[in-house]
Amino acid sequence: MAVAPQVFPHTAISTWSGFVYQGKLALYHCLKMMSSDYEANRDLKLQLESQDDFAIFRHQQCLSMHQVKAYKDTRFSAYNVGITTQRDNARQRGVPLAYFHVARAVTNIPATFEADYGPVRFYTYPIPPDVAGNITQLFCPLNQVDIFIRNELSSLLTNVARQPAWKNSIVASIQNTLEAIVNSKVVMTHSKIHSSTCHQAVIAASEFIDFSELYGVIEADDYAQFENEVFFLSRLQIDIGTYYQEFCERQDGLSQATCQKLDDYLAAITALKVEGMKSFLRATMPHKKGRFKTLSEFKDQSLDRDAMRLGMFMIFWKLVQAARNDGSDVAFSWLDDGLFYYPTGIHHAAEHQESICYDIMQQALSEDVECLFECGALITSAIDRPSISNVMVGIDATEGVDTAEHELLRENRIGNYKKIAMVSLNNVPESLKDA
Repeated sequence: MAVAPQVFPHTAISTWSGFVYQGKLALYHCLKMMSSDYEANRDLKLQLESQDDFAIFRHQQCLSMHQVKAYKDTRFSAYNVGITTQRDNARQRGVPLAYFHVARAVTNIPATFEADYGPVRFYTYPIPPDVAGNITQLFCPLNQVDIFIRNELSSLLTNVARQPAWKNSIVASIQNTLEAIVNSKVVMTHSKIHSSTCHQAVIAASEFIDFSELYGVIEADDYAQFENEVFFLSRLQIDIGTYYQEFCERQDGLSQATCQKLDDYLAAITALKVEGMKSFLRATMPHKKGRFKTLSEFKDQSLDRDAMRLGMFMIFWKLVQAARNDGSDVAFSWLDDGLFYYPTGIHHAAEHQESICYDIMQQALSEDVECLFECGALITSAIDRPSISNVMVGIDATEGVDTAEHELLRENRIGNYKKIAMVSLNNVPESLKDA
């Protein structure tokens, strides 16, 4: 999505909430280009956030520019500024095709649209199979983009690229690999723009993905090679970005300042490298069980939609901006009257507090999770508890250590646990609540 803040009627625009959607639409268009002429289009390049939200190049020539808008508003007037800007840019640069991608059907499109705004056109998508009549539609719902990509990829593998039949059984894995490539570049480019005072077009001008990289995935003989820590980091970023987009979709009345604050959080989270992401998830999901040694384990077990939408993002929304803790296992915290407050994804009701505390302590002991275990409070959605340490029954704080270390380790750990409180979002100090 465009990075410069924009205000439209009754609409607050989050510049990070659509980055996953933008990447998926870019991949979908790349697959369409590959399908249109598989051999001839090997030399194409995908550019991000420079000419437009994304663009297709051959050598130095821009073949098409694409703008992506996932607004809630369906009125043409809400998109008029973006369409006009894209039209003027395309005409000035001599770009023959300019596509405008939207997530909802736009109403009140002028009858003179083609003449007034050419070469801009709304991008067309397949009509869902359960809808009779038209064969295309001028919008791509957020919840249908994955289906469009999967169908296009399956057709490409079978009918165009003439790939072995076994690849049809792993279409989802191939799609994930392709999305990880595009998403990594989207996140990197967004992060550079977010943290820079330079014009985004200057920053992103050299940010290309060669189509040869996508062809390499399509034609690969072994897909295990792609499933490394970098791949799973990108998949986690996609999940977090998707949950953030869903969170923003469900909220009404977010001010532009709030959107900016939330965007800052998401920018910081998605900028985390492999070890930083592991530490972040350990700290914010302390109740999740598992031996989280690799990002694939985190991907499969520790992160879920509700923990982010109902826990983390709600806390970030309701409280003032948290301080970054660079170099610490805890990415964000608030300090009030000598006590540190840490955000979590714990969104369970108060009646589940005993089991949640048990899970936190058991996980901390078995995996030696040291983050958070200092004087402070874990912020939850609904649980208030002065200490998590009174669920020690049934937990051996010295399991797996030498006898000589037992007493000291037990004393230190239990002493630390007594200092950890849980506080509900409603009951954090008033000084931490956003006005």
